[in-house]
Amino acid sequence: MTTSAGPAGFWSYTHRDDEIEEGRIRRLAQKIANEFEGITADEFDVFIDKKDIRWGDEWRSRIDSALSGSTFFIPIITPRFLKSEECRREILTFVGHAKSLGLEELLLPILYFDVPQLRDSDPSDEVVALVAERQYVDWTKLRLENEDSPDYRKEVNRLAARLVEIIEKTAEVEPPPVTLPDNADADDEPGMLELMADAEMALPGWASVMDNFNEELREIGERVAKANEEMAASDARGGGFAGRLRITQQLSNDLKGPVDRMSQLGNEYSAAVVAVDPGVLGIIRMVEEEGVTDENAEQVRSFFEVVREAGAQNRSMVDSLQEFADSLHGPANLSKSMRPVIKKMRASLQHFMDGKAVWDEWDRRISEVSERLDLS
Repeated sequence: MTTSAGPAGFWSYTHRDDEIEEGRIRRLAQKIANEFEGITADEFDVFIDKKDIRWGDEWRSRIDSALSGSTFFIPIITPRFLKSEECRREILTFVGHAKSLGLEELLLPILYFDVPQLRDSDPSDEVVALVAERQYVDWTKLRLENEDSPDYRKEVNRLAARLVEIIEKTAEVEPPPVTLPDNADADDEPGMLELMADAEMALPGWASVMDNFNEELREIGERVAKANEEMAASDARGGGFAGRLRITQQLSNDLKGPVDRMSQLGNEYSAAVVAVDPGVLGIIRMVEEEGVTDENAEQVRSFFEVVREAGAQNRSMVDSLQEFADSLHGPANLSKSMRPVIKKMRASLQHFMDGKAVWDEWDRRISEVSERLDLS
């Protein structure tokens, strides 16, 4: 697969947001690209339409070839963006690769519609946290300006100039050493096997979180089943809708504890996966670049298998959680008292969906590297 080596930006947004804005989001992408070319005399290749096969081909090629200091990911942050599993997956994938190479500045979020969570001192949403820690561009007022107004054009120029500045700054960036959490006792320059051992030791911790999460899920299921029995008994006594309402309100109160614990576990899980993501991607890239020897081939295969098995367990759990979440449509419509609880449960599920996106990327890269190095 061939790829352009020139400056490029991958535009990530929801099509509905662009429809609401009557195409202004797509036009903004092209205006920035045109301004960049005017400043530098170099073309800025902007990838806008994810339905175009070229977007996907270039995306995979650039992140797999260790990116470069001129490949940007520009997410258009809106409330709808944060609800889009596809958009969340893209930003998590890019950030993992960028951090593994010390190129975090290549993530350039544009805040298009206000997102109140960004003002939280410690956002629980991992994607919101990633955006908050970057120097995002606030476009919430500029989107109301005429596209030909001086203020709008000045900010387009400012953003294009920032791209140029980042490219110049990152031109000589050397990839950081591959590190993983809790490896303080490792040598200053650990080798491939030490790094794989550190990553392997992190996996059981995630399995424990998943076990605890399933325990909370079991408790919630039992309480829901009990409420259903009570409703049936109330109906038999002629309790009517008032009886059902009382039981539903009690169920909402009973679920707050386990749902709060579920939310906390989800936060811990996604934060841990995202934190270790750059290290695992760095290990995979190290294996790809250094190759394997007769001495370490078996250890590499074993590490890849551990990651794949853990990923398979994650996907299985997420599928089960998704089925459970889908079953909540009925209770959510019974009483408004249930809506906040179910909303929080769905938010907890999103944390595990984010983790699945990271695991899927590891699995994809491992499959490609294993085939290339004949490690199957």
